Amino acid sequence: MEKLILTADYHSHTQYSHGSGTILDNAKAASEKGLEILAITDHAVRHPIVGVSPKKYDKMRKDLEEVQKGFDNLTLMLGIEANILGMAGDIDVKDEDAAKLDIVLAGYHLTSFPYKFSDYFKITWNALTKYTMKSTKAQIARNTTMFVNAIKRHKIDILTHPGFRLDIDYKQVGKACADYGTYVELSSRHKTPDEKSIEELLATDCIFVINSDAHKPENIASCDFAIGLAEKYEIPEKRIANISGKKLVLRSKS
Repeated sequence: MEKLILTADYHSHTQYSHGSGTILDNAKAASEKGLEILAITDHAVRHPIVGVSPKKYDKMRKDLEEVQKGFDNLTLMLGIEANILGMAGDIDVKDEDAAKLDIVLAGYHLTSFPYKFSDYFKITWNALTKYTMKSTKAQIARNTTMFVNAIKRHKIDILTHPGFRLDIDYKQVGKACADYGTYVELSSRHKTPDEKSIEELLATDCIFVINSDAHKPENIASCDFAIGLAEKYEIPEKRIANISGKKLVLRSKS
């Protein structure tokens, strides 16, 4: 398998949430690394302290469009990384707000409190205990249901770092992504999915996106772990959506 050439990074953070750089800083880094596309995807509103209110989307758009003027060979996209919240698969981005964005990512974050207090015990407790005891079948089933419901109910373009914090049934989640048109992220930042789980995803028809989840400009397109995973398991190039100049088919825009 030849060395994969990453031409787009669809997951990066800026000072609008808790990244260290500005949109301009991230754009410069992406351009210097030869990317053709960079998505700015700061955390959504229910991420504590750093979550971005939808009221800021217009300001972010204006900022991004001003930065875009300085880059002829790089396309900037305005997105968000929504939080998946609870068993019903709720996310903290409304449809009317998503319409203002170019791309919608979503993932689970431990510190984003669910809308229902009962979900704290059904989901958050699972994440808190994952590293101290083995997840039970019932816990894995609940976690999986949350992800599958989110994929079914919302036009999520990319599912971010699946398996981070929560154990899931990767075959069920991968199948849901394939059925509904959501890409599965290979995350270099969180090193998910792990090597044990990648084979389960490969057994489905899901399509992958290699992302950095960069919180610093210098980490844009730094995807050695994910690229190494793809090469080790010989993931067919047709199943990786952001290499060799390929473009995503965005579910949120359909």
